[in-house]
Amino acid sequence: MFLKPDYLINGDITDIDLDELERAGIKGLILDLDSTLIAPKSAFISDQAAAWLERARKKFHVAVASNNKNEVYLDKVRALLDIKIVGKARKPSRKAFQRLLEEFELSPHQIAVVGDRPLTDIWGGRRAGMKTILVGTLRTMNEPQWKTRIRNMERIFIRND
Repeated sequence: MFLKPDYLINGDITDIDLDELERAGIKGLILDLDSTLIAPKSAFISDQAAAWLERARKKFHVAVASNNKNEVYLDKVRALLDIKIVGKARKPSRKAFQRLLEEFELSPHQIAVVGDRPLTDIWGGRRAGMKTILVGTLRTMNEPQWKTRIRNMERIFIRND
C-alpha cells in the first residue's frame, strides 16, 4: 500500500538505527522538519535530536523537505541546523524529493525519507521511489490532542495493509 513505510519506528527519530540503514545501502536521508526533527514553530532542537542528527551527517547526505511556508522561520532553522532545507515542499508532491535527489547525486533506492506523517512524508517518499521511515513525534514535544487523533487515524491505514 502507498502509505506503508519500509521501516516503522516505535519511537521518535532518535530511535532510528543509522548503522542498520548504512548496511541496507542507504546513503542519503531526507527528513521532515516539524514534529520529526524539531517541535513545530520552535526553531529549537533537543539535545537528543541534535546528537542523532550529528551522527547522521557523518554517515549520510542529509537534507530537510518541509511543507512549512514561513521563510523567516525556515531561515532560523537553517541557521540553527546548518542544513539544506527545502520549504514549501507540498508533500506528497515529488518535486522537493527529486530536487534533493539531484543534489545528492544518488539513486532513489539509496535515499530514505523520514517523517511522522503517512499522508505527506511516506506517500511522497514512495511516489519518488525512495525508502521510507515512519517515526513518531518527538518525545520532547507536547502535541494538541486533536493532532494526535489525526495521526492515529492515519496510522490505521498502514496497519491494515
